[in-house]
Amino acid sequence: MEQLPDLLRWGIFVLAIVSAMTDLRDRTIPNWLTIPVTLFALGARWYLGGWPLLKIGLFGFAVGFGVYFLFFLVGGRGGGDVKLMGAYGALMGTMNWIALAILAGVLAAVLAVIMIFVKGRWRQTWANIRGLGGKDRITLESKDILAMPHGTVTAVPALLMAWAFGLPAVR
Repeated sequence: MEQLPDLLRWGIFVLAIVSAMTDLRDRTIPNWLTIPVTLFALGARWYLGGWPLLKIGLFGFAVGFGVYFLFFLVGGRGGGDVKLMGAYGALMGTMNWIALAILAGVLAAVLAVIMIFVKGRWRQTWANIRGLGGKDRITLESKDILAMPHGTVTAVPALLMAWAFGLPAVR
């Protein structure tokens, strides 16, 4: 995994906190956040290490954006999620982004199981999994779907990863 400079870790902190807040409040991850952070990440990488560091950020962006764009195409993610994961990729690089995606997936799975049981939806979920939901089957388009804001789910492991690299120095 790539050890991240302080400047990029500060970008992770800002992206994680603001995306979690806006996604909790409005259920959106705005372009005014993701696009400037992506440009900041790529510019900071160029400034800190020239082409070699920039190349890591560009590839990280391509992987993060590309993987989530595939989810978007099948209706599993929104456009804000795609741009958010691209921004994380630009900040973190590919290997760190892969670790983030795995940690966010595990956290989302744990939270989904908790939500299913707390909301009393375990029978409906089991019927959906077995393919026996019939006309009552809940899909991604259903108004009764249980959903969690992806900006918040990714913020937790992103903050933990940025902190694990060492707290950024405040100068």
